Amino acid sequence: MAEAQSGTGQLQEQKKGLLIAVSASVDKIISHFGAARNLVQKVKAQLGDSRLSPDVGHLVLTTLCPALHALVADGLKPFQKDLITGQRRSSPWSVVEASVKPGSSTHSLGTLYSQVTHLAPLSSSRSRFHAFILGLLNTKQLELWFSSLQEDAGLLSLLYLPTGFFSLARSGCPSLSTELLLLLQPLSVLTFHLDLLFEHHHHLPLGPPQAPAPPASPPALQQTVQAMLHWGGRLAQSLRGASGETPPDPSAPSSPPIPGSWWEQLTQASRVYASGGTKGFPLPRWGSRRHGTAAEGAQERSLPTKEAAPGRGVWLGRLFGVPGGLTETESGAPKSRRPSSWLPPTVNVLALVKRGAPPETFSSPEELEASAPSMVQTHRAVRALCDHTAAGPDQLSFRRGEVLQVITTVDEDWLRCGRDGVEGLVPVGYTSLVL
Repeated sequence: MAEAQSGTGQLQEQKKGLLIAVSASVDKIISHFGAARNLVQKVKAQLGDSRLSPDVGHLVLTTLCPALHALVADGLKPFQKDLITGQRRSSPWSVVEASVKPGSSTHSLGTLYSQVTHLAPLSSSRSRFHAFILGLLNTKQLELWFSSLQEDAGLLSLLYLPTGFFSLARSGCPSLSTELLLLLQPLSVLTFHLDLLFEHHHHLPLGPPQAPAPPASPPALQQTVQAMLHWGGRLAQSLRGASGETPPDPSAPSSPPIPGSWWEQLTQASRVYASGGTKGFPLPRWGSRRHGTAAEGAQERSLPTKEAAPGRGVWLGRLFGVPGGLTETESGAPKSRRPSSWLPPTVNVLALVKRGAPPETFSSPEELEASAPSMVQTHRAVRALCDHTAAGPDQLSFRRGEVLQVITTVDEDWLRCGRDGVEGLVPVGYTSLVL
C-alpha cells in the first residue's frame, strides 16, 4: 500500500512539472501585454497581432506551444487502430482529430480543424498542432478545448494510458485538471490575431532545441590510437620481410600506407579478378627474402610484371572462371576456346594421378620425366558426357556414354580420338577420363 502511494506521488510530481512549464509560458505572454497597461485598447490589440508585433508570435510558438504539446503527448498510446492501415502512430495532432470529429458539441472547433487541415504548407503533425493552438487563442477557445477533452472519458481511454496526465487528472488527481484550466484562463481575456502560418513564414525550427554535439575524444586517447595504427603498419611491414628500424615515438603522427602493403596488394588482386588482367599489379614474391639494396628490392618487386607474357594476361581471372580475351598460338592466329565453360584438369595430369609411381620403386627425376610421356600415351580412353555433332570435317561426332580411344592430345582444349576406325577432334569439356 505504501509503495502504491509513493508511486502515485511520483506521478503527481511529474505531472506538476508539465504544469510548471505551462505556467511559465503564460506568465511570459502576460508580461508581453503588461507593457501596455496604461495604453488604450487599440494599442493592446496591436500587441496581440503577429503581423504588427511578431514578438508575440515568437513568444507563443517558442514557449506555450511546446509546453502544451508535451502536456497532450504525456501518456499517449504509441499507436491507435485505423480501419485502412490497421494502426497508425499517435501524436498530439491525433488527439485533435479525435476530439473534433463530426457530431462534436463544439461546431467552432470543427471549423478551425478544417481550416488548419487545408493549409498546404503545414506538412507535419507538430506544425498543424501549433497552428491549431494559434487558432484557439484567436477565437478565445483554448480553455474550452482542454475542458471538453477532459470530459470525454471514452476518448481518453482510447488514446491515453492510465498513467497519462489527462487519465490521472480524471481518475486519481482531479486537481491537475482544475489547475490547468486556471492557468489557461488569463489567455481568454487577451486579444490575439495570430497568423496560422506564422511558423512557416518565419521558418521557426520544430521541436525542442537539439542537444550539443558530444565532446571530442581526449588527446591522450587520440595519441594511443595513432600509436596502435603506426605499430600495426610496422608489423605488416615486418611480415613482408622489411628490414628492422628503430621504433618511432608513439606521439608522432602515423605515416601513410606504404606502396605494396598487404592491403594494397589485396585491393589490386581484387581489381585483377574483376578486370581479368595483371597490368599495374606489382605483387612481390612472398617467402624468404635476401637483404639487398633498394634498387634490387624494386627490381624484384617489378619482376612479375616484366615476366608476364601477352597470353597470360587473364591468368587470375580464368582461374576463377572470369571470361577473358582470346589467346594466340605460336603462329599468331587466335586459338579457339572449347565450347564448355568448365575448367577441368588436363588429361595429362589425370593420367599421371591415375598411374603414379610404384611405392617400392625409387627413380631419379630424370627417369620420371622420361617415363611420363609413355605412361600418358598408353591405353587412354574418355567417355562422352553429352551428344555432339561435328562442326567440321576434322571433328568427330559422338553420343552420350560412348567410349572413345584417345590417340593424342592436340592442346588443352581438344583431343584426337578414334572410334570404329574413324578419327577426329573431340572437345575436352565434353568428355571425362575413363579410370
